[in-house]
Amino acid sequence: MTIPPVVFGLGGLILGLLLTFGFPIQRGRYRNQIWDLLTLALFVVAGWGLAIWDPLSNLAAGLIVGLAAVVIRDFRLWLARFHSQSYRRSHRYYWYGRARNWYGGRRRRRSYR
Repeated sequence: MTIPPVVFGLGGLILGLLLTFGFPIQRGRYRNQIWDLLTLALFVVAGWGLAIWDPLSNLAAGLIVGLAAVVIRDFRLWLARFHSQSYRRSHRYYWYGRARNWYGGRRRRRSYR
């Protein structure tokens, strides 16, 4: 007795959605990349298992939805990492090049002798 592909498709879709939106996000870089690849694989399996169109279009749709899920997971990771942190470059001229010395020579301190 075999398991029908529709069960794999629904299972992959449900697990992929839970990994994307439901489960807490990991803060570690490598561990999060592994979960991203697993999420992508689950959506590709869901596209193959649900078999709405021809096989190549199903895999392409699963890949597109899986990549969108990875982007959503990475956005959630960004929110988890930078929660309640302020940007440390608070000077108003920072992005215009003053702090990085883009417009010429260094600013020298006056030496008072």
